Amino acid sequence: MTTTVSVKIPSRLLERMPKAGQGRSGFILQAVEEKLARQTPADWKPSSKRGRRMAALLERGRQERSPLLDEAALERELADRRGRLA
Repeated sequence: MTTTVSVKIPSRLLERMPKAGQGRSGFILQAVEEKLARQTPADWKPSSKRGRRMAALLERGRQERSPLLDEAALERELADRRGRLA
């Protein structure tokens, strides 16, 4: 799914981009993807008492949820639960 977004770009940058119809959209998408790939997600640190309790519960349950399934194992698990495995 794609969404059209309108942005204002300074002319000094627009002059250096590919022309419309010659790869401008791809150039912008690649630049945004590169920028997002360099960012590291912020660690969640709860600030309230309730948040700290929830974080403790999540941490205790981490061992139950590990190791995570790969795509093939997940498909097998779902098929088994749906009664489609012999």
